Order: sequence, then structure tokens, then C-alpha cells
Amino acid sequence: MIASGAYVTDSDWHDVYNRIAFGKTDPIDIANNVWIGDSAIVCKGVAIGENSIIGAGSVVANSIPANCIAAGNPAQVVKHLDPEESITTRKQWFSKASNLFDEIDQLDRQLLSDNTLLHWLRYVFFPSRGD
Repeated sequence: MIASGAYVTDSDWHDVYNRIAFGKTDPIDIANNVWIGDSAIVCKGVAIGENSIIGAGSVVANSIPANCIAAGNPAQVVKHLDPEESITTRKQWFSKASNLFDEIDQLDRQLLSDNTLLHWLRYVFFPSRGD
């Protein structure tokens, strides 16, 4: 899956007025369940391994192995993901549309469980470093 705004290129140079690409092109291999962040650039000849994540605004000039998070310019691996950990794909998440609303509602309630009037008053009148 490529996020909105990601730019995948197969050329070395583009002119503003002439969109003909010069130079040799190479294929780009994007494996299954890859997330590419907004405004990321994937250069020619690059392979991105399965279950990897590319950070927003990254420039992927070298191949990225499977099960890792890469970011930066040029993109470098910043974290390796555990391949044994179960991964819920977008396809699985949206396959049960009837349960999706209930799952999101449950997640919202869990995240907002500390959001009470007393907590807000403590935050306003007695803020702590963790706030």
C-alpha cells in the first residue's frame, strides 16, 4: 500500500517543461504489506521488503529489507520489526465492516478513559511534568 502523496520514480532527472526521463531505468520492487509515508520518494532499482514501513518524506535510494522501519534522506533502517508478532493488515481490518465501528469505538473509549473532569481540573490547576 502506498500512501497518498508518495512519489515513485524511475529516472535520474526531470525537466520542468520536458517530462522525458533521461538515463537508464530499473524496476522498483515493492513487496506485500508495505506502507510508504506521504511525500516519500522511491528511486529506481530499489526493493522494499515485506511488512516494511517507509517514513514520510524519506528518500529511498537503497533497498530496504523485510520487517523494518526506514526513514530519512537517504532512508536508513531505524528499527527492525519482529516477524513473529502478528500483523493486522488493512485488508483484514476492513474485511469485517460491521465490527469496524465497534472496534474503533472501543479504541476511542480506551484512549479517552483518563479524560475526566477531575483530570482536567488537576491539569489546569496543578500541572505536572508529564502533562
